[in-house]
Amino acid sequence: MSEQVESIGIIALIRRMLSPKTLPHLALAAILSATLMAVSGLNEGISAILFTSMAIAYLILALLSNVEVIQNLTRLPDSASEGGLPARMGKSFRICIIPLLLAGVISGIIWALFDGKEWVLVNTLAALFVVWSIAQARSFRTGMVEWFANGLGDARLHTYRGGLSTTSQFFIVQGFAFIIIWAAKAFDAGESLSWGSALVGGFAFLILTIISQFFILWWTREEREMAGAEKGLASFSFKWMVVAQLFIVWHLLSIYRRTFMDASSTSTFIEEGLLMAFTVLFAIWGLTSHTVQDGKALVSQEAALPLGVAFGYAYAGSVTMLTGTFDNIKTVMVIGHILTIITIFLILNSTLRASRTTSDLKVAAQTVEIENEVVESDVEETEEKVSEDEEQVWQEDNEVDWDEGNELGKETEWSEDELELVDDSEESA
Repeated sequence: MSEQVESIGIIALIRRMLSPKTLPHLALAAILSATLMAVSGLNEGISAILFTSMAIAYLILALLSNVEVIQNLTRLPDSASEGGLPARMGKSFRICIIPLLLAGVISGIIWALFDGKEWVLVNTLAALFVVWSIAQARSFRTGMVEWFANGLGDARLHTYRGGLSTTSQFFIVQGFAFIIIWAAKAFDAGESLSWGSALVGGFAFLILTIISQFFILWWTREEREMAGAEKGLASFSFKWMVVAQLFIVWHLLSIYRRTFMDASSTSTFIEEGLLMAFTVLFAIWGLTSHTVQDGKALVSQEAALPLGVAFGYAYAGSVTMLTGTFDNIKTVMVIGHILTIITIFLILNSTLRASRTTSDLKVAAQTVEIENEVVESDVEETEEKVSEDEEQVWQEDNEVDWDEGNELGKETEWSEDELELVDDSEESA
């Protein structure tokens, strides 16, 4: 699509995805995913086919999201339905009929293709869990860079205070680590918890975060120093390092709780649901933001919800299939968190390096017009100078001595016939 579009903000994107007009799609995704997870214990093949079909169905709806007919069939009208609350809720799910019918057709096709070989689809979905874990880190990076990149063109010299920057990052990250370990212990205990008790109970976790933070700051020190020489990049570097470390600490807490704490199923569900929601949100925001920079809405705002639901079904299907392999969803989650942490760690320096390159390009682009003007003026001055030199050379011809002749005449030898011819000409004149 070639129409010009505007970039959508993160808050506007959240409002669009949680719009009451499309909320039944999210409710259906939650209900159906939980149901298919339970069914997978009886037949993994059927569960894998249905997860895949629902993901493909919503992906097709995302591609057709700008078609008016599709919009009318998959959104609730502005006018409220008649009847009580249960009746209105029941009627609202009619907008899910199209994706369900589409998924039914796709299920039949997949069943025909994988008849007797459903294990291929099961293993493929399980393997995709690695992709989703890595994509969680990548989408987080994309969203944060899009958010923090506003000052990259501010190319002013800056005195880098490495000690102050590092100390500030340390206290911010460790303060966050202490707060979340206190909140996690209080939530699991079901009662209020003093700060001292949280410090003692979460001492091992805090030591783990301190070790990881020291390693991260050591690993990125050169890139941070190079970015600190320019004001816009220094600000971006500080923000990116802080949020990346906070994200890593959050995943470290998830690993710590799964391994050393008796985490409740409710808190696990809330935590993993939030992580998946953030992953989908940042991924869609990154896609829409990157495409609109060229004025082409390859992923339009209308496609945000169906694309997010498609990601949700694919992610839930991967977790479900991998749970059957490990027979323990906690093990699956720990593996996913470890992969995400490793990915974030590996892209820390590359993000700073890429942003520094982007800043250089922006600065160069801003000076192109000025440089062109200088070049054009230089050309004009050069042409004027050449013209003046030519005029001076023309006007400074050597004077001719008409009695003696010029150098060429003096050096010329004349024959007698030629001299007689010259004399005759003078007498005739």
